[in-house]
Amino acid sequence: MGSSPSSTAADPSLANPQGKKPAGGKQANNQQQKASSFSPKQRQAILKRYQSCDRSPQGRDGIPVDVCMAMPEFATNKLIGILIHDFVNADTGCLHQEEFLQFCLFLSNKTTSREKKRMLFESFNVYGGDSFTHDEIFRLYKVLLGHTISDDLILALTFKALQHPSLKKQGEITKDEFVKLVPDSEIEAKLTVHFYMPPS
Repeated sequence: MGSSPSSTAADPSLANPQGKKPAGGKQANNQQQKASSFSPKQRQAILKRYQSCDRSPQGRDGIPVDVCMAMPEFATNKLIGILIHDFVNADTGCLHQEEFLQFCLFLSNKTTSREKKRMLFESFNVYGGDSFTHDEIFRLYKVLLGHTISDDLILALTFKALQHPSLKKQGEITKDEFVKLVPDSEIEAKLTVHFYMPPS
């Protein structure tokens, strides 16, 4: 289950076919207590990056998603273009200082691959079920591979993934199975951003 990131920003509807409202910081709130994982110097460096796009007092205006995704750290990565919608402020549709900090923390090497895979599962779990079936797996492959291969090949890969011999039930992939099946190295390559900031 892997490929190179796309060269364009993601369309959130690929992971959200029913037009479900963005999580409005739901995932970000789960990480709020982890914001201390950035040292004071690192936090200051991330906030300086934020303030280069939002110069309003105390980050009142926020950074729109499209502006955030134009930053070199995030641009060209379709997966990040989808996950960012789980961090936006539900009222403004933008990332403010804390949301931006939490978003950067999630993408940093301070968040484990396991945690990133679990959030990835939730972001594509648009039907709220306990497992992925054909629709979710197809959409995930579409995001990862749609710019390089045909839908017919994506369909073939989808069926192959759903018939993996390690699955408890053929045709379904639970969250725990998803976490085990997706290699850590793939998550590190696609969902780890190396920010320019002090080591500690």
